[in-house]
Formats: sequence, structure tokens, C-alpha cells
Amino acid sequence: MEYFVAKTFAGLETELLKELHALGAKNCEKLSRAVAFEGDMEMLYRANYYCRTALRILWRQKRFTFKSNRQFYEQIFDFPAEEYLSPDGTLAVHATIVDTIFSTPLYASVLAKDAICDRFRDRFERRPSVDKEYPDVQFHLHIYKDEAQLFMDSSGESLHKRGYKVRNHPAPLNEVVAAAMVMKSGWSGDCDFIDPMCGGATLLVEAAMQALNIPAGFYRREYGFYQWKNFDRKLWKKVRDEADIKDDVDINFYGSDIDGRFLDIARANVQKARLQDFIILERQDIRHSSPENVPSVVMMNPPYGERLSVDDINTLYQEIGDTLKKRYAGCKAFIISSDIDALKHIGLKPAHKWPMLNGSLECMFQEYELFAGDRKQFVTNKMRKK
Repeated sequence: MEYFVAKTFAGLETELLKELHALGAKNCEKLSRAVAFEGDMEMLYRANYYCRTALRILWRQKRFTFKSNRQFYEQIFDFPAEEYLSPDGTLAVHATIVDTIFSTPLYASVLAKDAICDRFRDRFERRPSVDKEYPDVQFHLHIYKDEAQLFMDSSGESLHKRGYKVRNHPAPLNEVVAAAMVMKSGWSGDCDFIDPMCGGATLLVEAAMQALNIPAGFYRREYGFYQWKNFDRKLWKKVRDEADIKDDVDINFYGSDIDGRFLDIARANVQKARLQDFIILERQDIRHSSPENVPSVVMMNPPYGERLSVDDINTLYQEIGDTLKKRYAGCKAFIISSDIDALKHIGLKPAHKWPMLNGSLECMFQEYELFAGDRKQFVTNKMRKK
């Protein structure tokens, strides 16, 4: 049993823990912006390929205490890096420090890099070179006081980079965040899914992937562990072959946007994901949109005014609320935004709220139950049904 840490955004730890547990991970434990778990190499591959809410999967190689720079160096020197990295390969070391003897993370990472390279020089009379962009092996050091943990990054590029995006929207929704939004909503592919402000179609693609059981890493071409000396191709193929992708679902995915440029981006991404038979896109103002079927789930990532300028964001959000109230009765709507004041102009009482991050932006993800007529009567009828 090896010890792994799956990184994620703050607020998504519960979703990630559920995913890992469902995949067969052992001894799962929620951490801050991460979930620790145990398993074998097959579990490491499986977490990378199937977890929708993970940003990267780290494999702990060593845990030790130290009192001096020399002790730290010796502990890293003793790590058998040659089992994973060749003398002609490349490496990078990233460090995070809290309340330790090191004055900067850079000093700790350079010292660790020197220790690993010196070990290679002693044994092979040559050493790996540093490549901070695309190393064969990426090491992560987590140092708290006098305790250090040395990890290898099995993912390489962040796992939010699914591989289906041809072009990016100017204010993109992170794929991991989009997947978590779909999970938190409780939608399980039992009704149509609509995004009337679809931008680059991230929500639509992530929802379709979940409904069709397409693995999160299905479109990716690279993982960090591909470059490791112990990479097991047969085991990796076995993990990928476990995927039980559906041929079809009895629902549709509808996306629209008022801006033709953004719709072109959406079409390119949907085409790359080979989901054009499931996701229907059209150019349309949200005020003219409506569901094909009721009930449906409506989910959107409207402009926040942060990366995409809006003339009057409060008026826009008011129009969103009016449209949902008038045109989407009988549906559930979910909206994410970092503009908390603008969200108030939706004019509807949220049934649920979840704080979330979209990249570095602190957002609120809110659910609205949409109904025709009086709210008090709606609540009374709802209570009677219970």
C-alpha cells in the first residue's frame, strides 16, 4: 500500500473523496485542498484517469525529520531516485515551506535538487538536467517545521487540462470546477442539461462526459508517470480498458450564447470531444431561451465583470433572474459567480449555496428552484409532498 495525495480546489474535498472511495482507494482522508489515500500503482493510474475533481496526484516517496541543512541534504541523497529517473533525464523540484529553517522555498528546492543530482554523479558519473517546464520527474517537497515529505508528481500538467479544448474562452471556467458544479447539483443524467450562456461549452462537455461515463482523462495524451522508468504500460492499458462508456443517453444537452465568437469556440471544443451528436448549440440571447423539456437542469457561468467586461452587470443578472422565473418554471437553475452583489440582482431566493473557487476567483455557486406563481404556495406544496 502506497501513500498518495490528490490535490483539488478548496471546497471540493468531499466530491474528490467520494470519487476516490468509489474507485477503490483505501484509508481516504480529507485534508485542506486535498485528499490523502492509499493503494497500489493501479490505484495511482486509476485516480489520474478517472477523478474529475483532482488537479494532480502525488506519490509520497519519503517522510523524514531534520535539524539542519546537512541532515536534510543527506535524507534526500539517500532516496533512490535512479529507480524512476535516468541519468540522462530531466527533473524539477518544487517546495512549499511553513515555519522551517529554510528562509525561502527556492533554497529548499535547490538543496534537494543538488542532493538528487549528486547521488547520480556518484553512481553514474553523470547527472540529470533541470527542466522546469516539462521534466521527466517532477518532485514536490512539503516541509512543515522540521518534517519533510518528498512526493513525485504523477500527473504532469494539471488534470484540469482534459485535452478537449481547442480554444479557450476569454473568461474560461476551470474543468475541475465545472465537473464539481455538476456533481454538487445532484443532476445524474436523468433530464436535459441546459447552459444558456455556454461560452466555451465547458459545463456542457463535463456534464455530457459524466452522463456518458467518459473518464476525465479520456482525451489526455500525456501524464507525468509516462516518463518514469517504472511505467507499466500493460497495467495502464488495463486501467483504461475498465471504462464503461455509454453509446447513448435519453437526454439532450443544449447550449447557447449571444456572442458568435464564443459559440465558435464552443463548437470547436465540442467537436474535439466528439460530442456533437449529444450537445446542441445555437446563437441566442438568454432572454429568448427556454427548455425543450420540463424538468431540465439549467447551469451557467455568467460574466463576473472580472475577465470579461459587461456594461451593466447588475442589469444583466436581473435579466437572467427574470428569464429563469418566466421561462424555466419547473426546472432547477444553478449559477456560479464571483460578484456576490450582482447575484443578489437575480431576484430569486437560493435553495442552496456553496462557496467555490474558479481558479483564483472566490465564487458562490447557488441553486434556484424555479416555479410558476406564488412562492409560499410552492413551499407549501413541496412540504405536503414530503
